[in-house]
Amino acid sequence: MEPVTTAIAAVTAASNAIAFIKARINDVQSVADISQQIGTLFDCQKKLNEERNKQAGVGDIKFQSSIDAVLEAKKLQEQMQEIKTMINLRFGPDTWQEIVNHHNQKLREQKEAQKRARQEARRRAKEIEETIKTTLLVAGIIAVTIALFVFLFATVAQSSAEEIVL
Repeated sequence: MEPVTTAIAAVTAASNAIAFIKARINDVQSVADISQQIGTLFDCQKKLNEERNKQAGVGDIKFQSSIDAVLEAKKLQEQMQEIKTMINLRFGPDTWQEIVNHHNQKLREQKEAQKRARQEARRRAKEIEETIKTTLLVAGIIAVTIALFVFLFATVAQSSAEEIVL
């Protein structure tokens, strides 16, 4: 998908979530009732940031698409500020910050879990590599031992055969 299209799709999803929150903010009993839409907002913001970063790495960018991305990001930021105010007015002054802190904590936990999984995979790969090396070493030692015995028996057989012939 083209970066501008992705950005517009993210903003559209965010706008839908914002419209839902605005319509339901006075009806909900707790923040949990609108948590899915808040999650959508965070996901859209992340997607917009990723697209903007991706565009920053590309050399052939249309000027218009970069302007659109910045404007869409500003629009989303403005709407997020409005949602922040509405949630803080409805549920208390620090509610939005608690939501953001909780979101950031979950992201950190997710990154740490991914890091641990990668480390565990590397450890298992290294363990398998060591097992293969050990197995090959043992097989090599056994092969050399068998070869030596074959050579020994062949030499003994040959020397016995020479004595009989003489």
